[in-house]
Amino acid sequence: MKKASQALVLLFIASLLFASCDKEDIKTLEDPTIVKQSMLTGSWKQTDIVLAYSIPFAGQQLPVGFSLHNVVGYLPVTGPLITATKDNVFTFDAKGTFSITGSTDFILPKAGNSGTWNLQAYGTALHLVSTDNKDTPVWIEKMDAGSLKLGSLGFTINIYEASPPKGADVPVYLIFEKQ
Repeated sequence: MKKASQALVLLFIASLLFASCDKEDIKTLEDPTIVKQSMLTGSWKQTDIVLAYSIPFAGQQLPVGFSLHNVVGYLPVTGPLITATKDNVFTFDAKGTFSITGSTDFILPKAGNSGTWNLQAYGTALHLVSTDNKDTPVWIEKMDAGSLKLGSLGFTINIYEASPPKGADVPVYLIFEKQ
């Protein structure tokens, strides 16, 4: 008798499970790389270069997210190079090619102004491959329909004035708005 009631309970539970599963209820997860590829496609205007790491500067500590455009007047060598990148426009097409209008000599010298692009690591790593086949990987820190933040602690610019004659590599983020 006990086994018969256990079998009935199991049969009842199984019927509930199978009845509640409908193929229409099962959602297919979208590949994050494909989602990010479609989000990235288009033109992005660079609006800022900000610190990715807090650094000492002129007797004070500059916080993460501090805009380097606020200190260009104190950087006679590096300041004009930072300013020259402010209005860069990056264009990514659906075929996997990119172009950059503006100055890349300071922030992305290996990427150049054109080449191919691809996403790796589930859409978190953007690789810019120049026309002469140099790969420049950058991390997609944040991306939504209207804004993009690129960089990583390994993505740096050299502030020449920091420690002449060699300078210091400073981790930064590039900030963009979708056009």
